[in-house]
Amino acid sequence: MADKELVLSKVKLYIHHPVPNQLFADIFPIFRDPAATEAIISHLESHIRSTHDLSKISSIVCLEARGFFFTPILASRLQLPCVPVRKPGKLPGEVVTTTYQKDYGPDRFDMKTDAFEGIETAGKKVILVDDLLGMGGSIMAAKELVEQLGMEVAEAVFIFDVDVPVYNAAVEKNLKGLQRYAMVTLTETNMGAPIEC
Repeated sequence: MADKELVLSKVKLYIHHPVPNQLFADIFPIFRDPAATEAIISHLESHIRSTHDLSKISSIVCLEARGFFFTPILASRLQLPCVPVRKPGKLPGEVVTTTYQKDYGPDRFDMKTDAFEGIETAGKKVILVDDLLGMGGSIMAAKELVEQLGMEVAEAVFIFDVDVPVYNAAVEKNLKGLQRYAMVTLTETNMGAPIEC
């Protein structure tokens, strides 16, 4: 089975979670399968190495929560620091913060003001990594925080993006030309009928 097909086969689609009429892609079964996990890490590592001059990348910035499952491994393979974007109240000390709109309501992200302390940043950019690109609210919030800290984003990288008209329109509106890449595109045909919650 090809890597993309293996990863896709592990995803379960639910409806009415976490709110009525909301679709939710459960990716956690991927991480029960070491072969599927390795397929993701290897694929994204290959993409980043072939797309970017790593001497011009300062770090990999990962988003809470599901990005935490695989991004530190990816950053380690690339021999780059891994910097977290966290949900409210999780970080001690001084933070920068931003609010954003998720598919089903408002939320907030924080980063430590010293998030890049000890990391070589001069003339370098970061790569944002998350599990899924929905409508783009969370990834753009992370981009805003990185920029508040004086850094630029080279690319946003995902395991999944979504090819559904309402999502496509939101992504085009929200991402404003941000370079992005996804390993697997979820569609109405390759996901099958959602499981009722």
